[in-house]
Amino acid sequence: MKALRLLVIAAGLILGACSTISITNQWRDPSWPGPPATSVVVVGISRSDTMRHIFEDTFSQQLQAAGIQASPSYTQIPAGTTGAVGLRDLVKSSGAQAVLATRVQRVEQRVSVTPSGPMYGGFYGWYGGAWASVPDVQQYDVVTLETSVWDARSEKLIWTVTTEGIGSKDIPKTTTELAQTLIPKLKTEGILR
Repeated sequence: MKALRLLVIAAGLILGACSTISITNQWRDPSWPGPPATSVVVVGISRSDTMRHIFEDTFSQQLQAAGIQASPSYTQIPAGTTGAVGLRDLVKSSGAQAVLATRVQRVEQRVSVTPSGPMYGGFYGWYGGAWASVPDVQQYDVVTLETSVWDARSEKLIWTVTTEGIGSKDIPKTTTELAQTLIPKLKTEGILR
């Protein structure tokens, strides 16, 4: 059970392990002068190398499809290390103007109980129906992700957002959904070109 829970949390990282994603909070540095970035390094914070690779590759592909040069960080930063020096070298060598990093902020387990159909006929009709009906009970995870964009030159946070969605094991699909939710926002906000 504990291993399954850890897998769900790691899958959550996926940074994107959410389907039907909604933005719950957003902040932009009002003093950031720009210009909008055209080149980004993508960082997925995860204990799972596989999920990190899938997230970074998928988000990078979505950025590229939107006309932004993007590089996954795992190509230069070994798993299990903070990799600050490697990340700095990657950002410098790639010419990236921004670093986009996503991490799991929390995973909450929720339960939804939906009663069965209506019961008629007063108390005795209800009573007989109550024994005959079984409610629909569903347990699911709600994953909250934090995505931050850092200016590569000044090393300052320029934009951050939290998103929430239902946990999913389809990491490429949910990462694509996350990217398709965030990239238009990043362009509208002037963070990306």
